[in-house]
Amino acid sequence: MKKLACLAALSLAFSAAQAAPIQLDLTSGAFANNNGSAVVDTYTEDGFRLRMVRAGDHFDPGYIGDIGTHNGFQNADDVSWVIDFFGASFNLVNINIAGYDAGAASVTVTGSNGATQILSGIGTLAIAGMGNVTSVVFNIDQDGGTQGFGFSEINVDTTPAQQVPLPGTLALLGLGLWALGISRRRGIPRIGS
Repeated sequence: MKKLACLAALSLAFSAAQAAPIQLDLTSGAFANNNGSAVVDTYTEDGFRLRMVRAGDHFDPGYIGDIGTHNGFQNADDVSWVIDFFGASFNLVNINIAGYDAGAASVTVTGSNGATQILSGIGTLAIAGMGNVTSVVFNIDQDGGTQGFGFSEINVDTTPAQQVPLPGTLALLGLGLWALGISRRRGIPRIGS
């Protein structure tokens, strides 16, 4: 029984230091209009914010996937939006692109760390080089018109790039190792006793 308790303590210590990526489903958050125009330009979910860069550009809930974006007829050039964690660092893991509209075929992704990647195609696309960023800009490269694209899911990770164990985690690990050592000592007969 003591060994089982020790193993449980060790597994808790290791699992406490690991965090799973966060899946933004883009349906359970809140939309807002922060630019004062007649369109939805901000979406927040699980502490993350998606916001349009320019007033007049907007998100459309349910347009090509869970959220779609396009520039509207009044802005016939590139449209950009940003994902951020309100100043905290995060890792952008992937995005599920549901589709493109009106001739759009790719999205350029630029992280606050300077990394850039062009995404094309649909489905879940891995994003490289967007680790330990405070924001990521998505830009639909347009050639005029109202090209747009939609997405259904974004996966982010808030685990720091270099994990440092918390003092409580180290204490729990030490307690587990100490208990394991005590249980082994009591179970082995000593020579000469």
